[in-house]
Amino acid sequence: MNCQSLFIALKPAPAASLQCQLDDVTAKLSAWLRAHDVEMGRLLAVRVCFSDIANQMAEFRAHPLYGQLEAAGMVSCVEQPLLDGMKVGLQLWFSGRDDLKKTRVKDGWLVETEEEVIVMQTVRFSAQEAQDQEACQQTHMAFDRHIALLTEHGMNLRDHCQRTWIYVRDIDRHYAGVVKGRNEVFEREGLTPQTHFIASTGIGGYGDNSQSIVCMDFISVKNKHDKAQVTFLQAPEYLNPTIEYGVAFERGTALNLLGERYRLISGTASIDHLGRCLFSGDVLAQTERLFLNISKLLEADGASLADMCGMIVYLRDIADAAAVQQYLDLHYPDTPSLMVQARVCRPEWLIEVACIAKSPLNA
Repeated sequence: MNCQSLFIALKPAPAASLQCQLDDVTAKLSAWLRAHDVEMGRLLAVRVCFSDIANQMAEFRAHPLYGQLEAAGMVSCVEQPLLDGMKVGLQLWFSGRDDLKKTRVKDGWLVETEEEVIVMQTVRFSAQEAQDQEACQQTHMAFDRHIALLTEHGMNLRDHCQRTWIYVRDIDRHYAGVVKGRNEVFEREGLTPQTHFIASTGIGGYGDNSQSIVCMDFISVKNKHDKAQVTFLQAPEYLNPTIEYGVAFERGTALNLLGERYRLISGTASIDHLGRCLFSGDVLAQTERLFLNISKLLEADGASLADMCGMIVYLRDIADAAAVQQYLDLHYPDTPSLMVQARVCRPEWLIEVACIAKSPLNA
């Protein structure tokens, strides 16, 4: 059985209209599928980053690409403008498994193999649902929606949720409310410093209506034979436990998934073992440090930066894009990536990177 999963990042050629850029991405996706002999049915999830989602989402939904993606896997849409000036960019995750059984569920998909059940869900609130609900309440609502879906399939947040992405409108203003809501949910669900938290990225991002402060994506995994071998990654000489500054997430999680060993690395910035920001004002020095931090997290599970198979780079200041892109081209030219504008949860952090690394189970 071929287990190798594939990650790709697709960006269009420059064009004046979203229609033309979507057409170009569609053509590139078709060419990639043919070249790699991959069927669209193997799609697990795709993140679609827009430059202006309020004005672009309706056109995207009307485009054939949306139907193609939505019929095959979880589609997560967020406004995080690409820093090469394009209107749209895609990060796609395909499984190499032959035994996938996929079922559509509320806001996402249920994926089953011989070894596991995977629940993937993208939570986006309508204007009516989000109206008059502050960040804390919307965070509760998002987690509660995922918990309800997990309950339907004999799963729970504490034991099975492995990764979250939290997109926050005006994060400088609303992140404290998100943290409060998440901490309250975790306390209620039995996630504590004595047990574990969940790998996560909390980052600036927008849904397609102005009432929505919080958008969330989830991946939860239940192993049928209790062989997931979940490990929560730490590098205490380089990064402190997040609870020390009042937030609740794991720096990274490693687990057996889809016949491979996955490492899901949370959004990582330039910090030291005391949680202090290093190299304030110097984006390249911060970039060097955050990749050092990621490398140490990966080493905790026997992996390295060479095992990275996909990443998203978040920049606070668009003026830093050229320098950071040059750095990525030099050091990680073969890792599929998107670089987007998204404010990090602490203003002094100029850059943050979230990534996935994987290797064969017996490596």
